Formats: sequence, structure tokens, C-alpha cells
Amino acid sequence: MNNLNNITVFGATGKIGKELLTFLSQVNIPTIAVTRDKSKVKTLPNVEWIEADMGNKETLEQTMKNSKSVFLASSVNQNFATEQNNVIESAKRCGVQHIVKLSSPGADKNSQNFIARPNGEVEEFLKASGVNFTIIQPNSFMQNWLGYFSETIQRERKIYEATGEGKKPFIDTRDIAEISFTILTHPKNHINKTHLLTGGVAVNYGQVTEAISKAIGEKIEYVSMTSEEAKQRMTEKGMPPMMINTFIAIAEGQRNGKADFVNTVGEDILAKKLITVEQFAKDYLESFR
Repeated sequence: MNNLNNITVFGATGKIGKELLTFLSQVNIPTIAVTRDKSKVKTLPNVEWIEADMGNKETLEQTMKNSKSVFLASSVNQNFATEQNNVIESAKRCGVQHIVKLSSPGADKNSQNFIARPNGEVEEFLKASGVNFTIIQPNSFMQNWLGYFSETIQRERKIYEATGEGKKPFIDTRDIAEISFTILTHPKNHINKTHLLTGGVAVNYGQVTEAISKAIGEKIEYVSMTSEEAKQRMTEKGMPPMMINTFIAIAEGQRNGKADFVNTVGEDILAKKLITVEQFAKDYLESFR
């Protein structure tokens, strides 16, 4: 591909990136999909896969030399801020006009949250880079349930959480991908803005289990744990203390009502209702059976 209208997607094999590639491919936009490991790639029309390491600046410019826009996402790790800042620097050198960065709610370089802190560092760097940007801060993903929830549902027909009856506006990654696609392809109203994204409705885990129960035709039980019980479960799974403390703080915030809010930013961008928990459960029912 040699087209100044390319869009480069980092995090292309992730929950959002892989859905974004589908949207871009369907409308014939030439896309560069970046991965560390080509063994995970999915062949799609108009998508060229390039192997690159965000920690190695020398490999990055080849991924953006003909691109007007970049979608920037990656998993949180010890080098997260350095790696994403490398991409931003390389994008600027390549003449990229717009970066859409996947971030997190409450991103702040001074946060104790291991997700919010590095995202805050990158947000600050991006804003100072001189490259046009849009930052999206989606709430917790419904698709995260496909890991830890699906295991205990399949084994015990139970889910375990320490959030009491607290609600949260979970959002489907397919909606996040479509929002990202819309911003990348129609950036005019989103330049140099930060969008906090929520799902259409705030729900508690009792309601989540009801939706999954209905989808699979079997009763799922929500087991409400204390913070100490949740901490013990995570410790037994070998999670590092930094992660445990962050997840406990997030759960306590939900239990205390601090996560019970909804906005219409996503619906306004897409001009339609977002995917509900009930629809999610139907679409992924095989993961819970």
C-alpha cells in the first residue's frame, strides 16, 4: 500500500482493535494493522499487517509513513507510557494529522491506579505534541466478562464480585470500535477533544446475571463478596499487589455509587442506541454455557 490516506491501527489484535479493523475493511479504507506477532493476525481486505515493536522507534515509522490517522491502543505494562509516546513522536515525524488514543476514565499521571496513571502520562504528552488528537475514555468493557466470568459461570453457574448492588455503565467493545471508526473517518467535530464514553444504562451484577441467565436458559447466581474476600481470591490467583489494590478500589467505588452515571456521548457520535447487556449476553451466550 502506498496511499497518504492510510489509517494505522496499533493494538490491532486487541478487543477494540480487531473490531475496528472490520469496520475499516468494510468501507475499503487502506489500513495498516500493527502487531508484535503476526501469528495472531486475521486476513481482511484492504488491511496490511506490519510487525513492529512500540519499544523500538526504528520499527515504528514504517507503520505510519503513508498514514493520515492513527488509532493508538496497547495493553498496560511497565513500559506503557514510553511505548505510546514513541508512537506519538514517530507519528509526528511521519506527518500524521490525527491520533485517536484509547485511554481510561480518570486518567491522571499522579493517580495510584495502575491503568489511569500511565494513560495520564501519555495524554499529557499527546496534548503537548502538536499533533491533532482525540482521546476516548471508555468505561469498563462488557467483553472483560468473557474471561473471569465465563470461567466461573461454566464451572459453578456463579459470578463473584465485591461491588454489592452498585451500578456501572459497562460498554461493549464493538460500540467503542464503531465510535473510534467514526472519529477516525469523520474527525471534524472531535479534534483536540476528550470523550468519556459510557454504556447506555448503568447496571449492577445482579442485573448482569439475570441477562446471562435468560440468554443461556439457566440460573446464574451473583455472589457478593467483601473487599477482603475479593482480595484473597485475587491473591490466590497470583495477581501483583498493585493490580489487586486498583481492582479493589474500582470495586469499592462501584459499590459506593461512584460509578453510577451515564452520558450520551457514544450515542450522540453514532446517532443510535448502544449495545445493551441483554444483547451482549445473547451474542456471546456460547461463552457462558
